[in-house]
Amino acid sequence: MRRSVLVTGMLFGLAVLGATFTTDPRWAIAWISIALGGLAAAASVGWSIPSLIAPRGQVGTVGGIMNFFNNPMGAVAPTVTGLIVAATQSFADAFATAAAVLVVGIIFYVFVLGKIEPIDEGYSSAAIAKSGPTVRN
Repeated sequence: MRRSVLVTGMLFGLAVLGATFTTDPRWAIAWISIALGGLAAAASVGWSIPSLIAPRGQVGTVGGIMNFFNNPMGAVAPTVTGLIVAATQSFADAFATAAAVLVVGIIFYVFVLGKIEPIDEGYSSAAIAKSGPTVRN
């Protein structure tokens, strides 16, 4: 169920392509609004994944790692958008680039992510620390 909400929201995000094919600002706003609505629905599921997969006591660590890799994209995306618009004098290619990145994300969620299930607590550093040192013969 979660994966279907996530992927469906991301598919709605592809509505941004509609904005690349119109010169009417009202239609561009409509397409972008549909895309952002879909992505907003998908985002809540994406942010719930750390709480679903992290071992007990490690949700903050998994969420922090996710944040660490997501936040730089908050700087890269507008920079790339600005560079594309400066080079082409149009947002059409920037929207198409965003859609291409979104397609890659959809492919990863559908084919690479696998089953969303908790990570075995045996892999957690806290569980290893509680059990003490391991002696090998």
